[in-house]
Amino acid sequence: MLAERSQPNILTSLSAGQLEPTARRGDSFRLGLQSLIGVFLAPFGSLAARFHRSSSSSSTARLERGLIIILPGIEGCSTINDSIARGLVVSQLPHAIQIIDWRRFRPWNPLQMAMLQHNRTQARALAELITEYQRNFPGRPVHLIGHSAGAGMALFILEELQDSQAVTTVTLMAAAISRTFDVVRLLGRTKFGIWSYYSPLDLPTVGLGTVLFGTMDRHHAFSAGALGFKTTEPGRLPDSGDYEPGARLRQIRYHMGMAKSWNFGGHFGPTNAVFVQENVAPVCRLQ
Repeated sequence: MLAERSQPNILTSLSAGQLEPTARRGDSFRLGLQSLIGVFLAPFGSLAARFHRSSSSSSTARLERGLIIILPGIEGCSTINDSIARGLVVSQLPHAIQIIDWRRFRPWNPLQMAMLQHNRTQARALAELITEYQRNFPGRPVHLIGHSAGAGMALFILEELQDSQAVTTVTLMAAAISRTFDVVRLLGRTKFGIWSYYSPLDLPTVGLGTVLFGTMDRHHAFSAGALGFKTTEPGRLPDSGDYEPGARLRQIRYHMGMAKSWNFGGHFGPTNAVFVQENVAPVCRLQ
């Protein structure tokens, strides 16, 4: 289990029944603008994450339909992952959705990525949480979504799973993990594979930032979130429209068409609720 200080306030289940009228009407402009404004409120942490704080508790009924785990970056629970959760909820997904703060330092601190021993310990604890869920709800889908350092945590979790285990999908956003990390070897611990969104426009954060502070796997270099993984894995796709079965690595480079979904290529672009609704939610429907 997670360390006591990480329970249970960091685990919040979000219900599709909590949809606001605006989202129910499919007003993507307001949804996108709300997420964009939320980026500037992220330094206030969970205090500004009103959607997260006002959501209902986890229910057995929703857990029986599946589980989506959102792994935040070094900012922890904030309006950033609030937007990810909101995009999933607006999509009417039936799963329980949990935001898990795995960090050692509660303030926004890039040195969190240097805490390799702590991060590995948290990854083992989260792998055990997934194991327990799969034991209690056999056959139900489990999806991991990681942003920035949280994307590295998602891959660490896959490393901690048993060889016989698999989650359904993994979605990486602006992954603060090295480009040489052997992501292909972990595909067997997913049913449908790994989606990785990266953007050269994000070089100031997962480029220069990871050169200075290091990646989650402790390389001082440009990360996969900026330039993609270095791999010979076949099936590199130009967009996220392919959901055919198979444990494949799907690397999706930012293109200007994504701006229509309020993703402008920066570090928080793929976390916008509209982008999540249109690109990530379809992945989470796989089971």
